[in-house]
Amino acid sequence: METIELEAQVYTALTNDSALVALLAKGAKSVYHLQAPGDKEDRCPFLVYTPISDVPALAGDDGEISHRVTVRIHITTLDGQYGGIYRQVHRIMEGLGFFRVQAIPYMENGEKTLIVDYRIGVDSTWQQ
Repeated sequence: METIELEAQVYTALTNDSALVALLAKGAKSVYHLQAPGDKEDRCPFLVYTPISDVPALAGDDGEISHRVTVRIHITTLDGQYGGIYRQVHRIMEGLGFFRVQAIPYMENGEKTLIVDYRIGVDSTWQQ
């Protein structure tokens, strides 16, 4: 499976989950790929998902057999109340087969963000 396919699965799962989108400022339109738009008009809370690494995990017979993909999700709020959103995101990502690697709270420009990395191992037969 290619990383772009995983990205599409993550986006679909996040935007189609009614419990999650009910917690976001603009529903499914509050889920962004790579970065949120620069405007600040009532966009919090929102999510940004980004693939941050894709590394070989297992090789054999002169080829890659599997690879690990890490997806970083930023849960950004104004008030720091990202717990409910995080629980929904975690449930969704585990359902896709990802496991949590780390979580980091972060604050910039008055926005309070929880940054969470999720990793999954996938088959690399698409490369051969």
